[in-house]
Amino acid sequence: MRKVLLLAYYFPPIGLSGVQPIAKLVKYLPDFGWEPWVVTVGDVAYWAFDSSLLEEVKGSHIIRTPSLDPPWLLGRLKKKEVKVGRRTQDLFVRLHQAFLVPDNKLGWTPFALGEGMKLLKEGGFGAIYATGPPFTSHLVGALLKSRTGVPLALDFRDPWSRSPFLSAPSPLHRAAHSFLERLSLRLADVCTVVHGGLRGNLNLPERAPEVVVIPNGFDPEDFLDAPSPEGDRFTVTYTGAFYGNLTPKYLLGAVRELLEDSPGMRKEIRLVFVGNFRDEERELVRDWGLEDVVETTGYLPHRESVRRLCRTHLAWFMLGRVPFVEIWVPGKLAEYIGARKPILACVPEGEAARVVRRAGGKVVPPEDVGAIREALIEYYERWKEGKLPSVPDEVVREYDWRCISARLADLLNSLT
Repeated sequence: MRKVLLLAYYFPPIGLSGVQPIAKLVKYLPDFGWEPWVVTVGDVAYWAFDSSLLEEVKGSHIIRTPSLDPPWLLGRLKKKEVKVGRRTQDLFVRLHQAFLVPDNKLGWTPFALGEGMKLLKEGGFGAIYATGPPFTSHLVGALLKSRTGVPLALDFRDPWSRSPFLSAPSPLHRAAHSFLERLSLRLADVCTVVHGGLRGNLNLPERAPEVVVIPNGFDPEDFLDAPSPEGDRFTVTYTGAFYGNLTPKYLLGAVRELLEDSPGMRKEIRLVFVGNFRDEERELVRDWGLEDVVETTGYLPHRESVRRLCRTHLAWFMLGRVPFVEIWVPGKLAEYIGARKPILACVPEGEAARVVRRAGGKVVPPEDVGAIREALIEYYERWKEGKLPSVPDEVVREYDWRCISARLADLLNSLT
């Protein structure tokens, strides 16, 4: 079995959806001839932890290094997990990204580079796989490739220098991001992106590597013995956090109008939000008299989040009108597909809308309360008739982590 060096700053027990892809690849790549050796950071301060994810990678080779970035330094204050609030975390990110290029994880570079060199010198590695953000991982991967010649694959889960969320306080900062991205890509043998729309937002050099789509997926084992939906109330579920202009406001407004027109539906409909719910959303629920309709769970471990998704009748998500939203496909969409639930997506036209339609779901504009209300009525009536649709089998297979891992293994095979 060949070995692959995986560079991933975010790794269990850190929670949230961004950790899932690398954990699932570590779990399934050995089935296809590749043994992952993960270099990641040690104890860090973060706002969500999920120790159950450690079971996914139990028995794997995981090397945890020190760092000099703010989350790791905060994590050293205690010997257990240190949580910081989401707003505090965002403030740290904005402040440090204004001064550190490519990101505030730059202090991880010497430690990850040192461990990576140590492992590669031992031999037996057929490839390096660096995932970002943070794009410090890509710099480390490029440095390792330049020093050892081991083939390099760079995994982009978001845009880098062309990201609408890039914090670049001056043209010099932006130029530095662009230079480092092109340098990393010039050294790469192949590049993977989570969806096709991201390909056009890479700052590719003239001699660009092949760009291959390796999407987010779902793990079928997470759905074993999953509960069935409860039959007494039509349940609409969202999994994930709200931030920026990601908001349930328009969905709540549609339900408010629906209940004003049909008060009898109040006992037959329920909205479930699995994840962190902001104070401003709680105020909306109170002001609009929806307390008996809305259930919030707070952050849940991934396996429990999946179980709540399986108990729903309709999976919902939204994307706001922000720059580059047309290339954004949230990771939760793959798990909605894995749960085989009908999907209502309140999103602008783009990659996410295309995936939802392939899965047999419905797409409406994110702020169109009337269209959201009509879509809810349609799904509610189909639920009453026992005729809710399911996701086609061929689409489900496309997002199965086992199938995705096999495709990545084939890609790594092509490098050696």
